[in-house]
Parts: sequence; structure tokens; C-alpha cells
Amino acid sequence: MSFIYYILEIISIILIGINIYRITDCFVDVKENIVFKLIALVGLAMVTNTVIFVSDIVDVLYALIGYMAIMIVCYQGSIIKRISVVMVLYPIIVSINLFGDNYDSIISNYYGYKIHLLLWSFMLILFWSIIYRVMKDKIIYAKQYINDKTWILIDIICLASFVSIVTTIIFTSHEEEYKAYIIGLVCIISNVGVIFLIKYIIESVKISLDNQNYKLQYGYYKSLEEKQLDIRKIHHDMNNHLQVVSRYINNNEIEEAKLYFEDIMEKSTSYRNKVFCKNNIVNAVLNNKYNLAIENQIDCSINISIDDMISIDDMDLCSIFANTFDNAIEASLKIEDTSQRKITIKARSDKGYFSYSIVNNKVNHILTYRDTIMTGKLDKKHHGFGLQNMKDIVSKYNGSLDVNYTDTEFSVVMIIKIK
Repeated sequence: MSFIYYILEIISIILIGINIYRITDCFVDVKENIVFKLIALVGLAMVTNTVIFVSDIVDVLYALIGYMAIMIVCYQGSIIKRISVVMVLYPIIVSINLFGDNYDSIISNYYGYKIHLLLWSFMLILFWSIIYRVMKDKIIYAKQYINDKTWILIDIICLASFVSIVTTIIFTSHEEEYKAYIIGLVCIISNVGVIFLIKYIIESVKISLDNQNYKLQYGYYKSLEEKQLDIRKIHHDMNNHLQVVSRYINNNEIEEAKLYFEDIMEKSTSYRNKVFCKNNIVNAVLNNKYNLAIENQIDCSINISIDDMISIDDMDLCSIFANTFDNAIEASLKIEDTSQRKITIKARSDKGYFSYSIVNNKVNHILTYRDTIMTGKLDKKHHGFGLQNMKDIVSKYNGSLDVNYTDTEFSVVMIIKIK
């Protein structure tokens, strides 16, 4: 019978570890190597099953150090995000395990030591399963929509419960251990509430990005409507145009007839919207920016092949193209010689990677501060976030961003691994 109890206990520990592993995966990605995945699973199972007592400085610190080590070694992404997972979940883990100590002393008197261990393990499995089931749909986009600055604010909120439960466990005597249980309960409620707060932050960010997306689409369709109206005007006046051309020809003014005809053709073709790619939203953004560039006599070369994009969110793609294209147009407008205005854009998804590059000619001086490129606009409070947005997006997908410039050229190159 003892052998069966040990097997059941091992199974329960693994199941608890799987639940914590899945919850953690909602916040950050584990490294691809199978070794790191196994270490993370086993390590999280051990941390989550650490027995915590009041006045127990050793286990509390060991669990904390172990948890930190697992997040730093086995998971990827910014260090702030990985530490933030500890700040959110560690107070809950320690608090629930603290209740296990009180449970031990009550249940073991009635059912025996081995039975109470299995019962407590079952309760932990149930607790973490409920946490995962309830929270997974609310925090699944945390690693995509919450940046490091927001995580720091969340950490500040979690700091109170983090410090409270650790110091309470370490400095509370056994005679006053009820205080630790009260603090533990408050910490559980508080940090579960933080997870709900993360859900609302994600929803707010998504709404904000959706609004930006709708504005881009609105601008595109408004531009499309205006162009269609102009085309209808050209068609409506076609008879008049043909009469003018006919008059030129009858008067043997062939050159004037050619110029007039070319003018009509130029106006007609300029109202056509190009199909840069099959992604409707990205295509809308590119058309909007491309038309703006053409109107300002900027030579644009665009080569896009991203029809099989999977893991990069449409809003992030829009932000990539819109921000960099805007910056390139802004730099081009500062070139007085219109023949030197040129923008080249290339994007491709191939062999599991998305690559993007944009190169534009320039004459303006690049302002930098501590290796960070600053905006040249006077209103620096509300501008200069384009490249920072790019850095945030690249960081989200664990990609690379390379920015280079000379006296006459500025380039941005981005590579992101896609699933």
C-alpha cells in the first residue's frame, strides 16, 4: 500500500506542476528546447509543493530563489516579464501552501499522515485547475499586449502582497500564526484580483489598437470613395474629353492631343488602388501611405510577400508598416530635390521567419540621446514613439531590430520568427 501512496503522490505533484506550467505559459513563453521545458515543469511542481510553516525562513527563500531561477533560465522574453510572473503568482503559491500546514495538523489526527497528504494534493490540484480554467481566457494575451512599463506598474501593485506574506511568515511566531493565515488569505484574494486587472488592461490595449485599426481602415475607404467619385467624374466627362482630343487632332495639334490624353490617363490610373498583399488591413495601410507618398513626389518601391503570416497580429503588422512608412515620408519631405525622394520597402514571410526592411533617402540630421533616436519635431511629448513601438513589437515576438543611418540614407530591418 505504501508504494501505491507514493505513486499517487508523485502523480499529484506532476498534475500540480502541469497546471502551474500552463498558467505561466499564459504570461511568458518557455524556451523551445525540450530540456528547458522538462526543467520548468519539474521545477514549478517542486516550488508549488513546497511545505511552508510560520517562522520558516528557509523554505520561503528556497522557494523564491528556485522560482526566480526557473523563470530566468527556462523562459524567454524580457527579464521584467519573467520576474513579474513571480510577483503575481508567488504570493498565491506561498499563501496556499501555508494553509497546507494548518490543514496537516488537523487532518492527520483523524486520517493519518499518508492519507492527509493525498487529500491535500488533491485539493491543490483542484485549486490550481480552477485558477487555470478561470484565468486562461483572461490572461492568454498578456504576453502579446502588455509591455514592460505596464508590467512594472503591476509589480508595484503586487509588491505589497509579496512583501507582506514573506515577512509575515518569517517573523510570525507559532503562537500568532492565525495572523499569517489572515495575511495569506488577503494575498490570495489580492493577487487573483491583479490577474483580473491584467485582463482589463489587455482589453483596454486591444480596444485602443482596434480603434487605431479602424481609423486606418476608415482613412483607406474614405480615400477609396473619393477616388471612385473622381473616376465617375472622368467617365461622365469622357465625351467632353474625346471632343477636346478630336479638336486637337483635326487642327493637326498632335503634340497637344498627346499631352491632354496622357493627363487623362495619369489621373485615371492614379485613382486605382494597388494590391500589395492579400492581408486587407495591411493593404489598406500601404495604399493610404503610398498615395500620400506619390502625392508628395516620393518614388516608392514596395515588394510584399506575407500572405502566409500566422503568429503576428494584424494590428502589430499595421503598426510596423504605418509607423515606419510615416517616418520615411516625413524624412523624404525634407529633401528639396524631389528627384532624390525615394522609399524602398520589402517584406517577406519565408522558412519560419518574417523579414521587413524599409530604406529612405534623407538630408536631416539624426538626433540621439543615450543611443536612442529622438524625434526632430518640436512637440516631443506627443511624438517620437514610432521606433519605440517597433522595439516593443519586436520584443513581444522575441525578434531582432536593426536601425542604421548615414548622411544620406536611413534603414530599419526587422526579423521575427513566426510559428
